[in-house]
Amino acid sequence: MRFGGIVALDGVSFAMDAGQIVGLIGPNGAGKTTLFNCLGRLYTPQHGDILFEGRSITDATPHGIAELGIGRTFQNLALFTTMSVLDNVLVGVHSRTRSDFASNALRLPWVGREEREARQIAREVIAFLDLDDVAGHPAAGLPFGTLKRVELARALAGRPKLLLLDEPAGGLNHEEVATLAELLRTIRDARGVTVLLVEHHMSLVMQVSDNVVVLDFGRKIAEGPPAQIQRNPDVIKAYLGE
Repeated sequence: MRFGGIVALDGVSFAMDAGQIVGLIGPNGAGKTTLFNCLGRLYTPQHGDILFEGRSITDATPHGIAELGIGRTFQNLALFTTMSVLDNVLVGVHSRTRSDFASNALRLPWVGREEREARQIAREVIAFLDLDDVAGHPAAGLPFGTLKRVELARALAGRPKLLLLDEPAGGLNHEEVATLAELLRTIRDARGVTVLLVEHHMSLVMQVSDNVVVLDFGRKIAEGPPAQIQRNPDVIKAYLGE
């Protein structure tokens, strides 16, 4: 992936197994967000391919990603601040529903059933993430840690097979990060979701990841279990210098 004369991603390649939590780390400017935006189809790489369950998704549209079973959160919160927590989560469910403008306008019977099912799914995810107390509250004005969980709830409401988390620990305090670590394992184990985690919080990455991929200046410089990555001289050099 190039932006003019800048090579943002250069031959980066790795695979994830279903049910894994994979950490994607690297110094600022390493290419992590660019890679995420390629996976989310906000960017189209000039070379290479992206395979999901053996199928190329490079021709998929950004709005079609959720239908394929890929959900994501954002480094900067992307919630609808004037809408309630429940309605924000419902947006995630509606990415997988079939109703359209005409069927909603005609109030077809199946649309009502689908809407009730959508609300049931949203309520279940809200309860799973312990957000019942704020379900009717507008997103605006809620604590930052709570808003992070709302965005996670919206992503989970689309019932993804693969969850892309872009710095979920950003802005959280020590206690909230510890809670997040346990939550990520629960999401993987209880809901069968594979997780790709971009994060600067190294202790979180090393604690929850089955495998870690390290980027530096757009290239993959290391890949392996957390303990191996922590001892890798190229990774140490990328973060700390010679």
